[in-house]
Amino acid sequence: MPQPDSPSSIRTCAARMIRAVEAFEQDADSGKLRQALLDATLPISQRADLYKLGVKRQANHIENAKWLYYDDQLTLELDEFPKGKFIPPHDHGVWEALVLCKGSLKHTTYKRMDDGSVEGHSELSVVEEVMMKIGDIAMVVPPSDIHSFEAMSEDTFALTIVGGEYSPLRRYYNLQNNTYAVRTPRALRESGALAGAPR
Repeated sequence: MPQPDSPSSIRTCAARMIRAVEAFEQDADSGKLRQALLDATLPISQRADLYKLGVKRQANHIENAKWLYYDDQLTLELDEFPKGKFIPPHDHGVWEALVLCKGSLKHTTYKRMDDGSVEGHSELSVVEEVMMKIGDIAMVVPPSDIHSFEAMSEDTFALTIVGGEYSPLRRYYNLQNNTYAVRTPRALRESGALAGAPR
């Protein structure tokens, strides 16, 4: 295990991420924040003990989600995405970045086309669909923070970096019905709705 001040320690990498956020958050869409976060995660992603690290995170879309670092400025977690489990379009109310460490992940971002004036109604348009490979980063930034994803292989793991805390409630969008519902990730998972989520 690395010493607390080693380049691959979680605390050291989190400090680099926080400095990157302080430097580039106001211009998050420029790519500078993405690159700085990717550079900061590299030492962690190469640790041999990565998949043994962390503390279980309860409220999430998936069973195997673990906190690696958490404070009021930054959240870092390690998530395992089961092959074929589609996580429907949703938002967070805060920016989020995914760095793929293992496997492959289809990541789709969306733009809201309606004006949001009708409660429960939404019209989404696909902005980008990317097949992520190891070392790729995907980022969603409010107000364009709607995304979905699906693991395309077994043992798909990503480091998830969040600019602060997740909103406890999220909008989950149904593309077929042009609707959304506000729920917690845990309630959605426990309801079984993720098993039959329309793509």
